[in-house]
Amino acid sequence: MNKKNVIFIMIACLIVLTASFGITYAYLISSDSEINEFVVGENTIKVVEEFDPPEKLEPGTKFVKKPQVQNTGNLPCFVRMRADFSDSTAKEFCKPLDISDKWEFHEDDGYYYYKELLLPGDTTTALFEQVEIKTETESVSPSDMIDFDILIYAESCQHNDHEGNCAEKEYYQIWKR
Repeated sequence: MNKKNVIFIMIACLIVLTASFGITYAYLISSDSEINEFVVGENTIKVVEEFDPPEKLEPGTKFVKKPQVQNTGNLPCFVRMRADFSDSTAKEFCKPLDISDKWEFHEDDGYYYYKELLLPGDTTTALFEQVEIKTETESVSPSDMIDFDILIYAESCQHNDHEGNCAEKEYYQIWKR
């Protein structure tokens, strides 16, 4: 082989190596990524209430207690709430609680069911707005009055239709599934 052919072959090899290096390098450094973002549904609530307890319990005393439920999650939900007196004799001191018409009591489980779907960030109407001590009690004298609590407990159940469409009485039926 003469010198020209050897130089020509070397130049051709160098061109092929350079081209293949560029292609290989481009292949190795190229990246294609896809971000798959999703938000996890969160069904969380909290009980919020306005409460102004009296300094002393006496017959005829009225005081503010407005228990509500706030949807702190990112999904619509149904809520139910219980309101239990801490002492059975304390219930005798009080007039029956005036429950809002937005809530429905079911004796089979003792819960009040909020009749509307609770959207994220929304708060229910108050279950009741005040507690009133009777002026007279049949079985207990006013001197026997004791301090008591009204214990509030709430639960939520996620609603599956994120558009907020509800079947009739679904606020109650969803808990029976």
